[in-house]
Amino acid sequence: MKAHHLSLEQLMDVNPRTGIIQINNKRMALMSVEALGILRRDLVDTLSMERAKGFLMRYGWACGMKAAEDLEKRYNWDSTEELMFAGPAFHTLEGIVTVEPDQLEYDDDTLYFTGYWRHSYEVEEHIHHYGESKDPVCWTLVGYASGYLTKVFGKEILVHEEKCRGQGDPYCYFVAQTVKPHDDRQQEDLRYYHADSLLTELDRSYKRIKELNENIIESDHVQKQLTDLLLEDASLSSMLKVIASSLQKSVSIDYWYGKNEGAFLEKDAAIYEKWLENPHDVIANHSMVETYPIHAGGKDLGRMFVIGEEESQEKEALMIQRALTICSIKIFHQFQLTQSQWKKKEDFFDELICGEKDEATLQVGSHIFEFQPHNRNRVLTLSVDPSDNNQPILEYLSTCYPSLDIFLKDTYIVLILPENHSENIETFTIRLQSAIDHQFMDNKTYIGVGRAADSLKKLAKSFQDATRICDFMRLIYPENSRISYYEELEPVILLLKGTDQEDLMEFCTNMIGDLIQYDKDNQSHLLKTLKFYLDNNGNLQQTANDLYLSIAGLRYRLERIERFCKEDLKSGTGRFKYQLAINMYFAMQTIDDRSHTVT
Repeated sequence: MKAHHLSLEQLMDVNPRTGIIQINNKRMALMSVEALGILRRDLVDTLSMERAKGFLMRYGWACGMKAAEDLEKRYNWDSTEELMFAGPAFHTLEGIVTVEPDQLEYDDDTLYFTGYWRHSYEVEEHIHHYGESKDPVCWTLVGYASGYLTKVFGKEILVHEEKCRGQGDPYCYFVAQTVKPHDDRQQEDLRYYHADSLLTELDRSYKRIKELNENIIESDHVQKQLTDLLLEDASLSSMLKVIASSLQKSVSIDYWYGKNEGAFLEKDAAIYEKWLENPHDVIANHSMVETYPIHAGGKDLGRMFVIGEEESQEKEALMIQRALTICSIKIFHQFQLTQSQWKKKEDFFDELICGEKDEATLQVGSHIFEFQPHNRNRVLTLSVDPSDNNQPILEYLSTCYPSLDIFLKDTYIVLILPENHSENIETFTIRLQSAIDHQFMDNKTYIGVGRAADSLKKLAKSFQDATRICDFMRLIYPENSRISYYEELEPVILLLKGTDQEDLMEFCTNMIGDLIQYDKDNQSHLLKTLKFYLDNNGNLQQTANDLYLSIAGLRYRLERIERFCKEDLKSGTGRFKYQLAINMYFAMQTIDDRSHTVT
């Protein structure tokens, strides 16, 4: 008999009347992998991960030993080698795992057998219930293979996983070897196959319960301290100091999108900053950074970081979980207050823009903003693609610029920037867009800046300017982030207000599109010539002087422009059309040039 001759048809017998299923003359019970996974999970939760591992390895060993005994008795095998290969084949037929042998080397005293485990149910169920592990997780398979080979070979064989998908490897790879007395790894694994007495188990359980009770008492004490601080409306920094003191570790809370607060022991602040720059780097001084998400109200509010030389043990983990609950309440309360403030500003802005109330009445409600309405302010609007990022970007900007008024209005993020701001408007907007594009890499951001306003009424106009500029840039530059200012588009801003922007773009293309393409293809200067001519109100001599051309050379260029554009430069209507189109073109060129400079 050869191993590859084994088949389910040969091994399985199903009695439809009694429902009894037999494989290899042994009664079987069909059970879902999900049920096995639940049993496995309950063993881990009841016994602990380490002790459940030993239990399942011993169980696997017994199954493997029994399978080898039955297969050896039932069939006349061609060789011991075929009987060894029968184990992987039989395990595969049982549906537990797909086994692909790799190397087999043996003599009378030693054995070396390797192979791949594909589709391990233990990997799937462990990841489902616990996520990826630090160690291999195919405990039953390891025990089964060890028991099977020990029975067949006649000497003690131990199997270990060199790679396991349960710990993030691309596949599971096992190695079976004869037990060697001085092999530390094998001696460590052997302890899993030795069950403790019931008395030892009870004693260990008693100590475990006592330890757990002490941990709960200490974590309750920390929770009470934090609860008292919460009721006193103490700062989050005060809470973090209590947590850090209790854990004797550094603790930091990082709000999503920027802001963070922490209580650090000596040197840990530098370690934390280094880790933030590259979380995959090995931390100096063997320090460890543990991360805990903070959720409340169905929203991700931030993360808590705990920094120490070792991973947090059970007592510390209990404290951290209690602390996370209190901190989540604190942060969620702060978040709701901020949301409420944003909503008030948005409602006030609605009243301002709609013009339903006079300025004196509006000024009564302007206290919710931190600006003086009669000082000069400018409105910046951000249009984000995709718009799903509006809320995260709003939160990010609010943490980066706490002194500015920032809120959502329709689909725009609105910032009100005082003219006496520490940075000039161009520097500020370039830095703003760069920060957003760095933090949210997959979106495009269009920033429009309205006119300077020294009254609430003009502030509404500044907002309208900014939104029209955003929409116009989004139409012109759908592929890249852009910034533009009222001063750049002032000549066409009224048309943006009263005209369909797509029609306006189509007019510009129809009017001077051929001229633009000709200049691009031939590196000529007809567009520049047209602009100088219009800026000089058609004065040929002044235009020729500005361009360092002769009158004849200028006339030749103007004739070519008229042939391309099919409009008379000498008529008032023609000049108006040219002026509108050329102003739009050079405004867009300025925006485009700035974008390339920033990039």
